[in-house]
Amino acid sequence: MKVSFSRTCKPSALIMMVVLASSCTKIGNYAEKRADHAAYGNIGAAQRIALGDAAPFTIDDEEAQRIRELLERDNTEAAAELFSLADTLAIAIANSRSYQTRKEALFIQALNLTEVQKDFNLNYNASAEAGTTFTTFKDGSTETFGDNGLDANASLGVTKLLATGARVSLNFSQNMLNYYTNPDASTANNALTFSIVQPLLNGFGPLVTKEPLRQAERDMVYAVRDFKRFQQDFVIDVSAEYYAVLRTRDQLFNERKNYESTISNREQTESYAKAGRIADFEAAQARQSELNAADRWTFSRADYQLALDNFRFTLGLPIDLNVEPAPEALKNLEQRGLVAVDITLAEAMESAVSNRLDLITQRQQVEDKERKLEIQRREFLPNLDVSYDVTKEFDSAAGADVSQNLGVRLDLPFEWTEKRNDYRIAQITYEREQRNLEEDESDVERSVRDLWRKLERNRSVYKNRLLSVKLAERRVENTTLLLKQGKALTRDLLDAQDDLLSSRNEATVSLVDYTINRLRFWNAIERFEIDPKGMWYEQAAGNSEESVATP
Repeated sequence: MKVSFSRTCKPSALIMMVVLASSCTKIGNYAEKRADHAAYGNIGAAQRIALGDAAPFTIDDEEAQRIRELLERDNTEAAAELFSLADTLAIAIANSRSYQTRKEALFIQALNLTEVQKDFNLNYNASAEAGTTFTTFKDGSTETFGDNGLDANASLGVTKLLATGARVSLNFSQNMLNYYTNPDASTANNALTFSIVQPLLNGFGPLVTKEPLRQAERDMVYAVRDFKRFQQDFVIDVSAEYYAVLRTRDQLFNERKNYESTISNREQTESYAKAGRIADFEAAQARQSELNAADRWTFSRADYQLALDNFRFTLGLPIDLNVEPAPEALKNLEQRGLVAVDITLAEAMESAVSNRLDLITQRQQVEDKERKLEIQRREFLPNLDVSYDVTKEFDSAAGADVSQNLGVRLDLPFEWTEKRNDYRIAQITYEREQRNLEEDESDVERSVRDLWRKLERNRSVYKNRLLSVKLAERRVENTTLLLKQGKALTRDLLDAQDDLLSSRNEATVSLVDYTINRLRFWNAIERFEIDPKGMWYEQAAGNSEESVATP
């Protein structure tokens, strides 16, 4: 009975471990720079294909100094720091958690693309190995194998996958121990090998061979378009959050004014009741109206604080950070009024169907499924490969020897259940993708029509509410005079004040809704552009652009 052991050590690996341990930081920095260079290169190339030009992109902190200054603010200060819309968009893009996550997802996809690209580049490999093999017997004696029981080999090679499907490789190997200790041995110490394998039927041609790279690159383009759409939606959502705070603040201001008016009205009606000019129940109505107004004011304060919390959360800032949207932004919006949408519904529908980035992606995904169907159809072909390899050995006793091998291999697919199923699935997937495209186009058209109707409704409501505010103000003034003259009831004044409050609030709501729906409309028809800081541009029908990031 004997027990065999095989011990192998790799001095090169040990040396490499020492080197890595002493310079891991430098290697890590180098790897980071190389990875960033490759990923950003892929993103830029995909942007040029998807969008026509490369836009600045980084996953690093762009506004780190600005964010630090905000976080170092003394929250005990009474005055809040006021953000313009431009400030808000810039900080949101630089600091939002969800935005950073989407940027990182795009970056990671660009990194993953490099792994597919690597398969179609020259791939180098090198290895070295040294070891000893021996057998230990029961009596304690040992027996070694090979020359002195030692062996050491090294190899260096390169492979390349060609567009035709051929895989070409060149490899050099060396028996280092023999080469340096016994160069005159009968066996060869060095060998150079060249080999090529070319499919002739299944697997032949660039359609099949380059499909993994082709699909990965197209997926990268799709991801860039998807990120662009996300950017546009994100800017609109942040703008909506910004104006929601201002709208809630305006409603709080209106509720406070209404509460103050109810106090004055209650005091006046009580004095009239004491003088016997009106009935006591009218004074009670005024008191009840005051209590209701106080409750509404309390609710409005809570709504405003919640809106502020949501605003800070959206920007990725601490919830208790004392920052607020600048009230002047709403005043500027009111002064500007309703910005007209200079396009017809028919033009908008055509623009949406033709230019929407997600629809362009969907159409190209239909092409992907059609291409995969053709590739799957070729899978029914038999595997017919021709191979050739040649090896030249050096340093043998007989000199240099050359050996060659030319071969043909044929595999007939008698069992093709999986291929049959894959082909049928590819057919169904292609048809499903076509239906998805039709559904998405209809959904986009429906969305555009809905936004068009919302804009018309917002426009009509806003104009009516402005007129209603003027009428309600005049009605409050007239009713107050009539009440003093005993020609009106307290309820008439209370109703007039409620109508005034409601009209003011609804006017603000309709103005903000129109502004945000206008942005969503331009985005729905792919005529909404943003710069790296989030400033937006609405493309008019004549393709002219108007900067409206600070309405």
